[in-house]
Amino acid sequence: MKQSTDNILLTGFFGAGNVGDEAVSLAVYEGVKEQLPGAKFSIVTRSPAYTRNFTGITAAKAVKGFYPSQDFWLRMSSHIRSVKKSDLIVIGGGGILQDVHSWTTIPAFLIPACIGILYNRNIITVGIGVGPVKNRWLKELICFTCNRMAKVQVRDEKSKKVLIECGVQADKITVTADVVPSLDVKQHVSARQVPAPAPVVALAFRKWPDLDEDGLVAICSRLIESGVHIRMLGYESSQDKKFYEQLILKFEPRHQGKISIHLPADLKDAMQEVKNADFLFSMRLHGCVFAAAIGTGFYAVPYDHKVTEFMRRLSLEDRMIPMDALSVEFADKILEELKVKDTGRTWAGAFDIQQQLSRNNFTVVKEVLDNKANYSRKDKLAALGWIGKLLMKGFGVQLQRPFRFVLRKITK
Repeated sequence: MKQSTDNILLTGFFGAGNVGDEAVSLAVYEGVKEQLPGAKFSIVTRSPAYTRNFTGITAAKAVKGFYPSQDFWLRMSSHIRSVKKSDLIVIGGGGILQDVHSWTTIPAFLIPACIGILYNRNIITVGIGVGPVKNRWLKELICFTCNRMAKVQVRDEKSKKVLIECGVQADKITVTADVVPSLDVKQHVSARQVPAPAPVVALAFRKWPDLDEDGLVAICSRLIESGVHIRMLGYESSQDKKFYEQLILKFEPRHQGKISIHLPADLKDAMQEVKNADFLFSMRLHGCVFAAAIGTGFYAVPYDHKVTEFMRRLSLEDRMIPMDALSVEFADKILEELKVKDTGRTWAGAFDIQQQLSRNNFTVVKEVLDNKANYSRKDKLAALGWIGKLLMKGFGVQLQRPFRFVLRKITK
């Protein structure tokens, strides 16, 4: 096979200390590398050390800083150089085009696209989630950039609908799947089952407004009384650890010794914990993906459309439990599953289909690279205008931060 010497720039929500997002970064890296074995990679990340150590991606050059952080401004020339020397910009995956948490999220991932247009660079998205998008001007930014990309690949029909509402041409958009199922998870875990003195039910939960915490405690208490050990997995280390510690205080003292908290040291460790568990009870999408790939029995507690969509695609609606209606009866169902040593899970065939859809995100890269982008002067002027607008808005955010800090101190 002819070795590619293309330069690939990857950008997503990487280096922020989230297991799922780092799984996305590894999936995108491995997916593109499989298509272009000799390619050279650069990865935009909040923390180069974290991304390198947690994912094991050591061969890629790290570009530190996300708009509009201080690191972005200090290393802005590096960001421009990384785009300029790239042959392909890969954006995603994950739910990155939304302004629920902050208006800055969308520009963080589309600034490289705007710079890429200036330098005639090919741009694609892989398995992204889109929406909600509330700000009109951000919809216009999405419309401008996505309509000029070589491929816009989204993880579900809902994301396609949001893009069309933003003005993106329907024929530009392909519905694929989340990128993480493309990973060969079994390759990253040990086949040897670690013996445990008691059955282990792992939890992958997060703090969420509608979560029935008392119901979750009741389920876990019933499991503990039946001889089960509860293993709480932190997918966002500091936040999840704090949530779990507060949750444990709701248990009876005699049950608290049967609970442990585990913060994965790296991505392989996170996958191995799902492999070692006898059952997984998960709000986290990528916890569910790991379990489905490995064959560990699991129930999903959807807090977001992405979890529901994944379960629907596997025809596992009967394994979804409403987060606001957790009751002890589900503990009994888990106990029944623990009695059945079923290594041939019913969803295996459906997961194989999703895995292929997920891998389809990357089969387009050769085709895209064969057709060099050439944007019009009008497009380049518009891209330059967007860059200027975003830089002004981002710089304004940085100037306001000291005042907001003082205001928070005063109003405490």
